[in-house]
Amino acid sequence: MTQDINAPIRVLLLGSGTEVGSSLLSLSKDKKEFEWLCPEESVLLDPSRRAELDAMAFDVVIDALSLRHALQSDYRKLLSTLSYLSEQAKAPLIMLSSARVFAGDKGAPYAETDVPNSTEPYAQALIDGETVVLKHPNNIVLRTGWLFSGKGDDFVCRTLGLIQDGVNLAYKDDLIGSPTPVSDLVRVILSMVNQGHYGSKNAGVYHYCCAEEISWLHLVEAILATSNQFDPKAQVEVEVISDVSPEEQSTQVMQRQSLSCRKVFNHFGIKQRPWRSKLRNLVKELYKAS
Repeated sequence: MTQDINAPIRVLLLGSGTEVGSSLLSLSKDKKEFEWLCPEESVLLDPSRRAELDAMAFDVVIDALSLRHALQSDYRKLLSTLSYLSEQAKAPLIMLSSARVFAGDKGAPYAETDVPNSTEPYAQALIDGETVVLKHPNNIVLRTGWLFSGKGDDFVCRTLGLIQDGVNLAYKDDLIGSPTPVSDLVRVILSMVNQGHYGSKNAGVYHYCCAEEISWLHLVEAILATSNQFDPKAQVEVEVISDVSPEEQSTQVMQRQSLSCRKVFNHFGIKQRPWRSKLRNLVKELYKAS
């Protein structure tokens, strides 16, 4: 049967209610080239309901659920579903993972060839998920950085909430990473889906996060720099940070949770974008809405 080249790409989305999943749906609502199939989590966690998945016709699977679900006690059930979907070989699967699979002791951005080595429970669960997905040669694991969207419990919302409540922020500066708007990650995912549907054979592990590493303390400073325009309490926090001496900061043992993203550019032509303007605009929008 001849394939209709004008037919939309049918995407089975696992985790449509998650931060990334809901953003995929909202940011692609005007893109007629995608059709979304969104099974409930109860279907994904129940082996007796495999027939419901079998009845769906789809071209690609996106796992946006592991990022949020990895610490849940029933994550093994989701892993079983990821394995099942892969073994059916009906469609390639893209699993979203995190830079947190690395212990952070490399001293440089991590490449796709680096072996995940974090021993934290969340990281271990994601590593298990990656192992399941990568057993199948057509699948992709896409690791990303510190995601923010201004929705749910991301670090931008938490920081602004603490400022507005007059709670002193914690200034432990032991992480270096790359903040990444969820909207930018969505851009990357949709590009990979599109290219895969129209002939790209790329598979395996890829990294994407925004350009420019930053330490956790300096990220808080970046949030405060915009918050200061709307909330006088932010100025108090700015002054507190300015009192943190370079000597105190230099005693921190830094862990690097940043990623090298050359491979995704070489294989898909996807360029890294800056995050600062997105962060500033988001903070402004959140203050206007509050």
